[in-house]
Amino acid sequence: MSSPAPSMYHEQIQVDSDDTDYDHYFDEGGITSTAASLASQITDYRYENGRRYHAYHGHSGSGSYWAPNDELQQNQEEIFHLVYTLRLNGDLFLAPVEMETPRKRVLDLGTGNGIWCIEMAHLYQQAEIIGNDLSPIQPTYVPPNVQFEIDDFNDEWVYPANNFDFIHGRALYGSVTNWDQLLRKVHHALKPGGWWESVETAVEFLCDDGSLPEDATVRHWVKIMKIACERAGTGFDVAGRVKEWCEAAGFEEVTQKVYTLPIGPWPKDKYEKALGSYNLANMLGACDGFSLHLLTKFYGLSVQELDDMMDRVKAEMKNKKYHSYFRMYVCYARKPGTPEESRPSSRGSTIRPPAYDLSGGETDCASILEEREEEGDYGDDDDDDDDTEPHRSQPEPSIYHGRRGHRGH
Repeated sequence: MSSPAPSMYHEQIQVDSDDTDYDHYFDEGGITSTAASLASQITDYRYENGRRYHAYHGHSGSGSYWAPNDELQQNQEEIFHLVYTLRLNGDLFLAPVEMETPRKRVLDLGTGNGIWCIEMAHLYQQAEIIGNDLSPIQPTYVPPNVQFEIDDFNDEWVYPANNFDFIHGRALYGSVTNWDQLLRKVHHALKPGGWWESVETAVEFLCDDGSLPEDATVRHWVKIMKIACERAGTGFDVAGRVKEWCEAAGFEEVTQKVYTLPIGPWPKDKYEKALGSYNLANMLGACDGFSLHLLTKFYGLSVQELDDMMDRVKAEMKNKKYHSYFRMYVCYARKPGTPEESRPSSRGSTIRPPAYDLSGGETDCASILEEREEEGDYGDDDDDDDDTEPHRSQPEPSIYHGRRGHRGH
């Protein structure tokens, strides 16, 4: 039986010391083989050092968002969307929202290319799904119950009070100028009894067995990235703090779940090995774009100095001797009041990820999920604030569109 998706409170992930094919999980281009298949003023993008960035300038002054929006970065974000959903066993969200009830209104903050919105719209065809972002990179042909808006959520919202049943935000670190203000706006826009969910990954490299040296370049990279982001006027230190911020903003039933995301195919468990391989592809594709604007503009590195550092960072990420991971925090909370419908005891929605072929075609993540269904490995639901295991629901039919996302780790 495959082991359940671990949280930070689970036992240490077991290392696969017998993996002789480690180097085949990635090619010379720096992407793991498992994922290799993978208005005029607004579209007048700005370019820095060969990368493309959004051109939207809102009143908040956040017109220099640090991550690119070009095709290369969108490819990486598509992989990370898969990592998110695999870590949650295919779920798109964890909050106990009764999405099957007609006419639900859902808002996705920082939607990127809108893949989360599109998959939600296919699953819940009577719901109205809205996604907003700084860049108009969303596809043109989408389900009729989806619409996208170009806006800066740091500015004043045009949405009326008590308007949404569910507001979702994923990977907003480094893009929120004031979290207290954002949560007040979320609270105001939600209907009584409505739900808010935040999904954030910690900017860190952790290691339980001491295999990652303290002087590793990846540790230095994370440290200076946090410094640069603070100098840019936002912050990466978000994951793990949203729970207390939600409580301070007046939300109720605040629940936080913490998960580990291995970096690389070093785990012994085949599900964790597959997830780690995808996450390695995500990180290898992310590090250049994440670093270029921040570390050249706000930390003073030259492009050549940054390139040299990235070479060392990528080499350490791919080193089979280093068993590193980072944490993912899912926090969901309820606005006080009585909802229009009684709330259910179940929650979440499930998609079927694409069956990418892992090394040698022996295992894929979709087949691993199917094995878990047959084995009944789903765990028990409860309402503890910090769960040691995610809630799980029976998967629904496959819906995966291969669209590209915008924000990520």
